[in-house]
Amino acid sequence: MRQSKEGQGSALDPLGPGAPDPQYLRNDAGGTPVGVQGAKPPGPAEGPLSQSVGIAFLALRAFTIVLALAWLTANVRPIPPGTQAVVLRFGRVVTVQQSGLLWAWPRPIETVVKLPSAERQLAIKIRVGTARVTGIVDDVTVPDQVPDDAGLYLTGDGGVVVIDAGITWRIADAAAYYLAQDHVAPALRRLFQDAAVQVAAVRQLDDFMAVRPERASDPAAQAARNEVRGDLVSAMNRQLQSLAAQGAGLGVEVTRADVTALLPPSAKASFDAVLDATQRAEQGMATARTEAERTRQQSDRDRDSLLTGARAAADERISQARASTAEITALEAKMDPATRPSLLDQLYRDRIGAIMAQAGSTNAIDPRSVGRIILPGAN
Repeated sequence: MRQSKEGQGSALDPLGPGAPDPQYLRNDAGGTPVGVQGAKPPGPAEGPLSQSVGIAFLALRAFTIVLALAWLTANVRPIPPGTQAVVLRFGRVVTVQQSGLLWAWPRPIETVVKLPSAERQLAIKIRVGTARVTGIVDDVTVPDQVPDDAGLYLTGDGGVVVIDAGITWRIADAAAYYLAQDHVAPALRRLFQDAAVQVAAVRQLDDFMAVRPERASDPAAQAARNEVRGDLVSAMNRQLQSLAAQGAGLGVEVTRADVTALLPPSAKASFDAVLDATQRAEQGMATARTEAERTRQQSDRDRDSLLTGARAAADERISQARASTAEITALEAKMDPATRPSLLDQLYRDRIGAIMAQAGSTNAIDPRSVGRIILPGAN
């Protein structure tokens, strides 16, 4: 019985009695478990679900790779002409890139901010708004005569001028401009006010506008008005350089100032009256000059006429005198000391007859006589 049972056991168990558990079979070389002899390891479960999961994982892996590449190249971009880029690394400015291809780390490591290039001119309107005060704008004054943004300034000769201005500037230091860009417009407004006060204090009212008509076309006055704009630009740039030296630079440079100078409306009426009077005086002077020139020309014509008549009359009298003295002249040419008395007596006898014929009566008086003659005269 025991043998049969053992035999049965041997038949059921191919390893025989006393054989070790198949779970602990090990190979001779390394003692690694090899499992039951003759058994195949279980394979992966095959089916539509497992295939869909595998495809989904492949798609997710490819999408992740694409996203990683897009993130890595997010800040690889071209900087177009007329633009410059400021590169920030964790909020700190590390470099400034001009136009061209920019290579930078992706966000949030580095951030790229585009700004206008240094060649681009930017304009800003200076808004002061100090001209509409009592005494400048009153009930009689038209409010539109004073711009809302204009400022009021005192000139060196005691005049008052209203200045409405706009300035043109460029970015000279992109890094400094990026840090101070929110303060650039207010700072430029304050710098312009300070520069305008300084320039107006050393200038005359005629240097800002043509107040006197006689200086309207004067080249020196026109040059002075152009110099005012240059002085404003120079004063603002000096203040910007001073701020940069103190470590508070704005990174900008002023290139031009467009200034419109006006008279206060309360004083404009007086200036207009003076201008009107001056124009009327100039018109009267021009009329007087025209009349004087006409009178002079008429006088010249009259003088020429009188001179011509006088010369003609003188020539005629000279001719008559020559004709009247022709005989005497001819007689004088023939006269010599020996025949002089006889010729004079002959001439006397020739002429005395005609003279005596014109007289009503003639009284002859011996010049050697001692007698006296009383002749009747006018009462």
